[in-house]
Amino acid sequence: MLIGPRGVGKTTTARIIAKSMNCVNGPSVEPCLECNQCVEIERGSDIDVIEIDGASNNGVDDVRGIRDAVQTHPIRDRRKIYIIDEVQRLSGQAFDALLKTLEEPPAHAMFLFATTDPHKIPDTIVSRCQIFEFRRIREVDVQAKLQFVCDKEGVTVPLEVLAAISRGCRGGMRDAESMLDQLLATADGEVTLDDLENLSGLARPERWLRLYQAIADDNPKVILTEIASFLEVGGTERDFVEQSVDALRDLLHVALLGEDSIGVEPAPERKQQMVELARTLGRDRMEGIMGMIFSLESRIQRSPLGARALVEYTMLRAARINQFFELSNLLNDGQLQASAAAAPAPVPAPAAAKPKPTPTPAPAPPASTETPQLSFKQMLERLSKERPTLASVIQSLFITAEKTDSEIVLTLRRATGTDLNVIEDPIEQRALRELSFSPLPWRIEFKAQEKVTVNPTVETLVSEFDGQQEIE
Repeated sequence: MLIGPRGVGKTTTARIIAKSMNCVNGPSVEPCLECNQCVEIERGSDIDVIEIDGASNNGVDDVRGIRDAVQTHPIRDRRKIYIIDEVQRLSGQAFDALLKTLEEPPAHAMFLFATTDPHKIPDTIVSRCQIFEFRRIREVDVQAKLQFVCDKEGVTVPLEVLAAISRGCRGGMRDAESMLDQLLATADGEVTLDDLENLSGLARPERWLRLYQAIADDNPKVILTEIASFLEVGGTERDFVEQSVDALRDLLHVALLGEDSIGVEPAPERKQQMVELARTLGRDRMEGIMGMIFSLESRIQRSPLGARALVEYTMLRAARINQFFELSNLLNDGQLQASAAAAPAPVPAPAAAKPKPTPTPAPAPPASTETPQLSFKQMLERLSKERPTLASVIQSLFITAEKTDSEIVLTLRRATGTDLNVIEDPIEQRALRELSFSPLPWRIEFKAQEKVTVNPTVETLVSEFDGQQEIE
């Protein structure tokens, strides 16, 4: 079973395995690629190597035909090989019909399954397969392969265009080669980045760096200009959502993992710029913006006619998201300080009058061993290092924090699902009571559910137009 995202070489690898098994010089790790078997397998015309599309041949009758035919010996080749692409598309009954053959396969038969969604395949099938996982191809490797293709075909394509294709294919070689083929077929004269954007709606990587830099600087003019430019060259609002969230994901990985991103490694000339931008935005802002973009996708589905306005509104609001973080931190620290200031200071008892003694040098005080007092923000940062999951839940639901004489009370929004399980975990509860960096134990309370009064007119509009009311 060959597992991996689309366009990374699963079916191609299956054909290579078939050549290795049936080559006249085989079985061999390196088939000759010249014998009749190798040539016919490459063309897809070998009678003993059967390629099946699982999406269109997914019924139980199709699999029964395979089950009956697999018992006969190959006509010419050494092995009878079945390559089933998109095997996860087979029906439940089809998998049941295939299971018996996989349990007791004929010695001459081999099955090669390719899939992008292994979780949709029954465990009884997976457990009888050898699993090989394919990962996305690095951006620099995709670019090198495209350059190799151009050299073989005798065409010249600027490096910046090849780099943009490599970036946009998201690690899928097939998509990259297809995009290059379309570009060469339609471009008039020398290929340019404008041709690529007009053909595929694929924005050059620099566009996203400019956009997120403008968001970091809260520069609304540049934000609106970049959005307009993206839409003018052929990209749709849905393309904007998909590509912008991919670009932000890469920045977030840079912030969390350093210079390397999972799945797609940026080209060296752009890597340093991404590192600096990721540091400027910070993790909190990027996570918040990513959530806003995901919400934008569902809003566009509900209001397609207002898609452009929704994109502009979301990006302009994203530029101001840091103000909300700063205000929240200020309020949190202020509430703790106000609570501490409200506590009455102890009044010293009156002392009897005594003659003033002759001053003598006081001994040096012993070095303090107490932990210095931290603000609530600093304590939350310490908690993020020691218990990151718990700290993340608290930050996402946080409303207020209040310091009393005996404890620090955190008021959170009502938690559900996994968040509630984390907060109610006895181990996490005990950890909050025994924080080494906090002078007092922490206790969590949930804000009581408030009854929201809905305007009848608003309620009617929401119902009639399938809308959504936002209450802040």
